[in-house]
Amino acid sequence: MSKFAKQRIPFEVEGQFLGFLPDKDGKLKYLHWQAEAEVFVGKIPKPLRSALYRTLKPGDRVQIAGEREVDLLKEREKWVLYRVVPLGERAGCIASGAEADPEPGAPKAKGKVLVCQKSNCYRRGAGAVMQALDFHLAAYSGSICVQGVGCLKDCQRGPNVVFLPDKVRYSGVSPQAVPALLERHFPLVQQADQSQAAASQGAQPEERKRASALYW
Repeated sequence: MSKFAKQRIPFEVEGQFLGFLPDKDGKLKYLHWQAEAEVFVGKIPKPLRSALYRTLKPGDRVQIAGEREVDLLKEREKWVLYRVVPLGERAGCIASGAEADPEPGAPKAKGKVLVCQKSNCYRRGAGAVMQALDFHLAAYSGSICVQGVGCLKDCQRGPNVVFLPDKVRYSGVSPQAVPALLERHFPLVQQADQSQAAASQGAQPEERKRASALYW
């Protein structure tokens, strides 16, 4: 078979969630959505399913990224999803490649989490990390933004994530590690701003210098 018989075309789209669809064994593995006048079905990666089952309702607006796999010989195609993000109150904080403009009256972001969106990091679980971040950051009322970005280098150790304004980078991040990392950089306490300011005058500069050398 020719190496050109199959094509993988990256895509990112916003649409309306219509529901979940089962496979032949009755397990809900597919996401059904509409973009403009067309309707699509894509397979959801296993790490994303449980969070989506809990949060998505028919009619919700979603941002979807993945690959469209086209088999030219068999004349068929399928959609493989890497990331599914509900577009609600934090829609202005969610972007891929560039920061979106916040809605009028939305809270100004105090921090940002950058997640590599390149194919190697996706295959290593970046989509699940993005979903976990979006789920856990709901408690921050839009004060922390998640932004998908291009290659952060060292893809073989992905998924790669950078926390700003601390400029601290992590490799090999798993969805299970997200809550601890958020608590480390954006603690949900009343004196969070004071604690972060005090830390920035203490042990933080050395760590920031090290992370800056890695990222910048």
